[in-house]
Amino acid sequence: MRLGAVGARVCSLAPGIIDTPQGRQEAAWQTSMKQLVDATPLGRTGRPEEVADVVAFMLSDEASFLNGVDILVDGGVYAAVRDR
Repeated sequence: MRLGAVGARVCSLAPGIIDTPQGRQEAAWQTSMKQLVDATPLGRTGRPEEVADVVAFMLSDEASFLNGVDILVDGGVYAAVRDR
């Protein structure tokens, strides 16, 4: 609230399972990650550039009224599993 008066915006981004070397290493050890990917409406892992595109939007002038939110970039996995 205090920083809005000086034009600052505070947002966060929560990525899902992203196809990176670290994500693949984690998936090799955590078999539940495949179940999460299978449960997503998109049925796949995310690509790093998809996360980067959302970050670029969040930092752009087009998102100048975006403030105080956490943006999920997870292919819908949270929506798919939250009511289980």
